[in-house]
This record gives sequence, structure tokens and C-alpha cells, in this order.
Amino acid sequence: MSARKSFAATLAAVVAGSALIMAASPASAEYRSDPDDTTGFTPTAADLIGVGSDTTQHAMHLIADAWNADTSHTFKIASYAATEAGHAQTAGNTIVLPGGKEVARPNGSGAGRKTLRLEQEKNAEIDFARSSDKLDVDDIGAGLKAIPFALDTVVTAVSASTASNAPASLTAAQLVSIYKCESTKWNQVGGTSGATIEPLAPQSGSGTAKFFKSVLVAANGGTDFNYAGCVTQNDTVQEHDDTLVKSNPNAIVPISKGRADLKGGTVRVVGGFAEKRALYNVVRGSHLNNASIQAVFGPNGFVCSAEANKLIADSGFQQLATEAHGGVCGTGVDSTSVFTVNQTVTTTTAATATSPAANAVKVVARVAGSTAPTGTVSFYEGTTLVQGDVPLVSGQATLSKSGVAAGAHTYKAVYTPNDSIFLESEGTATVTVAAPVAKTKVAISESFPAKVKLKKAKSVSVKGVVTVKGATGKVTVKNGKKTLKSATLKGGKASVKLPKLKKGTYKLTIAYSGDAKHLGGTKKFTVKVVK
Repeated sequence: MSARKSFAATLAAVVAGSALIMAASPASAEYRSDPDDTTGFTPTAADLIGVGSDTTQHAMHLIADAWNADTSHTFKIASYAATEAGHAQTAGNTIVLPGGKEVARPNGSGAGRKTLRLEQEKNAEIDFARSSDKLDVDDIGAGLKAIPFALDTVVTAVSASTASNAPASLTAAQLVSIYKCESTKWNQVGGTSGATIEPLAPQSGSGTAKFFKSVLVAANGGTDFNYAGCVTQNDTVQEHDDTLVKSNPNAIVPISKGRADLKGGTVRVVGGFAEKRALYNVVRGSHLNNASIQAVFGPNGFVCSAEANKLIADSGFQQLATEAHGGVCGTGVDSTSVFTVNQTVTTTTAATATSPAANAVKVVARVAGSTAPTGTVSFYEGTTLVQGDVPLVSGQATLSKSGVAAGAHTYKAVYTPNDSIFLESEGTATVTVAAPVAKTKVAISESFPAKVKLKKAKSVSVKGVVTVKGATGKVTVKNGKKTLKSATLKGGKASVKLPKLKKGTYKLTIAYSGDAKHLGGTKKFTVKVVK
């Protein structure tokens, strides 16, 4: 975020009101909302604000909603769509930045990146630009950095609502011929006889348009060319908008396959031509290591996490893998052709709970997956955190707690991965915590002889039986502080053989420490050794 965004602004983000992203009465009547505009709050200077690519606007819409739903985050994400009301913009559409500043709504990857690199102070509150294309020389010269996060495929689309005259498949060479207006009839490229091709190209500034043209130039032997007169390319051809295609049997347009698949069957993807590309979020290079930028877009950030994997897939794309898994997700680059995608690992968390003692509980969480999961487990009772971030060791984490009220308790173990490939999971366990048992006093008796003769020896062994009726555990015979012998009770009795004693009078003590049902106790006795 902007270098001038202060801690006070961060606090303001936490307490921001729950209005729409633009206030109920926007500063300008020219703000016209889009379904992919983030809603639910009024952005402040502390939040991350993004604009740009039509291709990735829905992906970032879903990601922003998921991020903003987590109340532990101290800032939010506001992503403004390239479009308005899901279609091409009309003149004068603006967005309102924190503080009431208005700027034209950037439409497309190029416009989004330009917003970052030009008039940086004027547009300092815009923090990232969605981009479906790599950085150009102007972007690199301005110090921008592109952060890849997803893989897309550019294809061509024709009408599905109305039977298209296009063939089932087209090569890159055939598309060059079409966009150079050398092939003007569909039958010239394998389609319906007599029908005239109406090639479309997305608006200027579209990353999809730029990428598509670069592929055609490569297929043209590397020689650049201008679209000929049969091609329509202007602001009415909004990238990924099916309005001009879905009911026109002769129209053809380049499109993101991911976005085409979400159109609900209004367009048909033409086979043959299919070119992979990375999708990016672009930031100012001086802000690449900003904590908020890294928390969202970095290799350990939310966009590269397993949680975001499904959101990206729901947008029609594949999440790129991080460097730890041979990919580039979250890495600041100018461009990338590394298309290794994230292979997520589903995990299961099984919890077991026992009460090893009165008012005590032990919960063991075992986390499993096809690859050994790493991360931590947090334990909850209801919504109350009992113990958080317990590291997994050999696939398990343990909660041990004393002072727990007797009775039934249900604990939830929530696994949080520390690697983007693992999906979160949780498990529950119910246990009845034992209540303290009322202990009884004990009667200790012994059968040691009161007097023992030495005879010819200088010392003598003394034997006896200690009885603690009904008790278990150990008894110890002491001479002052010195322990002479310890023995374990069996059936409430323990045979004790004391070390050899010389002539003298021994005032001894039997000590019993107690067990689950009995209190501890002592008994004093005397043994006199005489000649």
C-alpha cells in the first residue's frame, strides 16, 4: 500500500462502516457499479485497492470477499471491475478513492498498469493492477513488478446461442488469415459456405487483445501487422463480454477460456488454437515487500494459499504453484513462462479426547493426507480458543489441560497449513471429564517387632508388614529424613525388609502418599535393637 498510509489509517479500516464500496450516495453520479466490484464496506487508505484486467476481475472479486470475511485481518481488499454492470463502459464512468478523489475507471490490464506507473502521487491509493499480460517496457522502466498467481488459456469463441458458421477448429495460421482479412468467408477456413466472417478484437488496453495479437504475430513468422478493415476493434468490444458474439453466427473473438466457460453456454470455444499465459497482480516495485502486499499476493500470502485455490478454480483458472513446489506464485517478476500449477492435498483431521485424571482432559488431533501435512492445529471449545497454533509433530498435535469442569465437553481441532498445497480440515471429539473422587482417611498399621536382639552379629535385618486397608500405591519407611525402604501395596499390604540396623533405638515413620480414593497418612513406630 501507499508509503503514506499510516497506522491510524489501519485502525480506521478495522472500524469502517458497513456501507457499499461506494457510499450509499456516491460522490459522483458517474460511479456505476459492476457485479465484480467489491461491496460491504467503504475503503480507507489502509486497504489494498485494485483495478485493471477484465480477465481476472471475478477471481479477485472472490478472493477479496474471502479475505474481507476474516475479521482477524486488519485491512481489506477493494477490487474495482474493469466493466460496469457486466458490460462495456459508457463515457464518464469513475471510481472514488479514499478521501473522495475521483479517477476514471481503468478498463483493462494496460489501463490498470498505467494507473500505477503514471501520476503516482495522484493515484497513490491504488495499490495493485490486475493484469492478464506481462509488463511492457514502460512498466519495467517505471519499476513495476508483476506477481503471477494463475494460469489461463486464450482461445477463440463464437456464438452458441445461435448456430455459428465457424468450423469446429481453427489453427493460428488460419486466424492470422482471418485477422489480416485474407480469409473473409467461413468456407475458406472450413466453415459454412457463403457466410462472411466478422472478426472482433477486444478494446485497446486489453491484456487479452495484446496477448492474442502477439501470438498471431509469432504465427505470422514474427512479422507484425495491423488488423485489416474487416476487423472490429473499439471500446464496444469489451473483452469477455458476450453481447456482440452470442447471437451473431458469423462473429469470432479471442477470449479467456476460463471466462468463456463461465458464460453459461452463450458462446462456443473453437478448438485448435489455445495458448497458455500467466495472470498477474502488478504492484509498484518499491511496495513489493510491503507487509500487506506480501500477506495477500506473496508466496506465503492468501492468493497463493490452498484456500484461494478453489476460488481461482471457480473463476475458471488454475492456481500457480509457489517456488517451493516448482512454480512462481507470489514471486515478483517482469514476466514468466513457468506454468507449474498447484496440486492441492486434501487433509483429514481426526480428534480423540480422554480424561486422564479428575478435572483434566487430553485431546489428540491426527492430521493426514496423501503427502504428510505440515502446519499447526488450534483447539476450540465452541467458539472459544483453548490453545492455538500447536505445531504438528509426526502428523499430530496434543492439547493437555487441567482445571476443566467435570462433565461432557466437545472440542474442535482446526488444522491450519503452512504450505500452499494443503487444504484446511477439522475434527471434533467429545469427552466426559472425570469429577474429583472424595477420598477417605486411611488407617496404617505395621507388624515390625518392637525389640530385636543382635545375638553375635553387629547388625540385624528387621522385617515387617505394613497394612493400609483397601489402598494402592507405595509406602515408605523413614528414619528421620532418610528413606530406609519403599514397597508397593498389594491388596492393601506390603512386606518390608529394612536395611540391617545396629544396636540402638530407632524412631521410624511409615509414610503413605495416597491414591485416587485415599488420603495420604503417616504412622510412627519404634524398633529397639539390643544385645
